[in-house]
Amino acid sequence: MKKSLVALAALAATSAFAQSSVTLSGVWDAGYKITNAADDTSDKKEFGGNNAGTTRLIVSGVEDLGGGMKVEFKGVGLFSATSPNSANTATSANNAVTAYGFSQNNNLFNDEITIGVSGGFGSIKIGSPDLSQHSTNGKIQPFGTAMGSGWSSSGISRFGATTTTLGISGFVQAAANGRIVRAEKSLRYDTPVFNGFSASYAIAAQNDQQTDANKTSANSNGISDYSLNYSQGPLNLAYANTTVKAGAYVAQGLTVAGTTLATSAMTANSEAKYTMLGGNYNIGALTLYYGATTAKTTGLSTNLDVTSSNIAAKYALTPMIDVMINSVKVDDKATASAAKDQKLTGIGLDYKLSKRTTAYVRMEDMNTDKSATASGGKGSKTQAFGILHTF
Repeated sequence: MKKSLVALAALAATSAFAQSSVTLSGVWDAGYKITNAADDTSDKKEFGGNNAGTTRLIVSGVEDLGGGMKVEFKGVGLFSATSPNSANTATSANNAVTAYGFSQNNNLFNDEITIGVSGGFGSIKIGSPDLSQHSTNGKIQPFGTAMGSGWSSSGISRFGATTTTLGISGFVQAAANGRIVRAEKSLRYDTPVFNGFSASYAIAAQNDQQTDANKTSANSNGISDYSLNYSQGPLNLAYANTTVKAGAYVAQGLTVAGTTLATSAMTANSEAKYTMLGGNYNIGALTLYYGATTAKTTGLSTNLDVTSSNIAAKYALTPMIDVMINSVKVDDKATASAAKDQKLTGIGLDYKLSKRTTAYVRMEDMNTDKSATASGGKGSKTQAFGILHTF
């Protein structure tokens, strides 16, 4: 009997261990990039990364609680693929890497960070989850967040042709880079999928009571974010809506060691609203994409009123070769910024060396100010060649 009980206990321990797992995964992207600026003052040649994907390390885990419920966590750390002492340009402002290569607070995970539960009710995540604009962006064009997408932290700005300091890039206290990426200190709920339909809702609390100049960085802009999605067969559609509100005492930019890492264009009692609508449709080897965005603000001295649209395609030329194209137009409707209309054309080719490794070519023609007459405002042309590996 005693031996039987010992064997049973060992079996139970082994089963419990088998129901928990931790996974290490990520992306590594490095290549050679040539940038020719229209005014010849910003030409650049370098060995760098993030031309076809964002270099990152992902630690994720799951534990089966039984009854269909699971506890899941995820931590993503961005890093430079070519320099141990340089910031990865996609790093969120709240974790900007210092000159010594360490992120603020020495946080190992400087991108998406979540822990939560999932089951028949859907999933709930707390931390710094991606917002719906970020995931919807991946459905309206084939370049992800890299070259050719119109989603980068520099160049054209689909959510803010007037200023690149509107948007969300991880830092609730401030807004940066004209992108809607993720929000710190937030909660996200995703519904189960019903006949192809699903939805999500995320919220970050608004805190605006700190009036002491030394404490105003503790204030947070309020964020609410939701999406509606449909995916069935060859058709994938999504709609995302994000609202950012600043209170009576607006959140201030973060300063570390005397350097401001993030600034915000939001002012007291101002509001910014962003939408994205689009999707893709697959026809054999061809996938067609379309997307449209809006960005509007109220309560600012110069308000934002920007729309954009894109059409894109991806074609599997052979089982190993994909070709892609994306055309983006940004229309700034604000009178004071009529010269800020923008265009981007991205072209890409992927050659699959294996299931995990791809050799790529990227070309991007960007016009950031088609009405400008002065130098420095007419955009650039960029070519990149490299290799991307997922693990």
